[in-house]
Amino acid sequence: MRMMMKRGRALALALAVLLCVMVPVEGFWLRGSAAMTARETAVLETLGTLPGPVHAYAVACAALFSFGGCVAIVALLAVVEYVRTRSWRRLLVELVAAAGPILYVTGVKWLVVRPRPATSVGSAYLPSDPSFPSGHTAAAVIVAVMLVLMTRGTRWRLVAVVAGVALVLAVAFSRLVLGVHFPTDVTTSMIVCPVLSYALWQLLPSVDD
Repeated sequence: MRMMMKRGRALALALAVLLCVMVPVEGFWLRGSAAMTARETAVLETLGTLPGPVHAYAVACAALFSFGGCVAIVALLAVVEYVRTRSWRRLLVELVAAAGPILYVTGVKWLVVRPRPATSVGSAYLPSDPSFPSGHTAAAVIVAVMLVLMTRGTRWRLVAVVAGVALVLAVAFSRLVLGVHFPTDVTTSMIVCPVLSYALWQLLPSVDD
């Protein structure tokens, strides 16, 4: 069992390192590819024609998973988790594993500096930071990972996983509906953030003993 755990940690670390190297390379390529930008912009223009209720849901997601909204949601989950477990150590490990990847996402944003899509011009929901990867999608992953970690070992684990996946997909799609992110911005956050959270979880001290 101990050997399997070591192999799991090694695999998680190797995958995380590989992604950390690949993502900026992907970002620089996307920033310089006019053909890819044109294809992704066409997708955003199509999604921008969806009916009003879809746009209203996208606006709500923009507010809920902004920096302030995400902090408020995670703080609420943290209070619930501490009340349930009475363990600061467990809570801290869960928070680091869930929220740690946002530091990487922010760093890549300002390293790559991919411009926002043309569909975002004049948008009231346009953040001031670069486009790649999506910060709102990363914020949704933080909340989803917290839910999954909080419910591990309980009968609610599967519900949390399904709800977390649905939440991330919904927030990612909302960014495309608003036209403030390219599809590759959101898909990158959807892939890299859970992997980094898993790697952190494997490397952090166990709280399940």
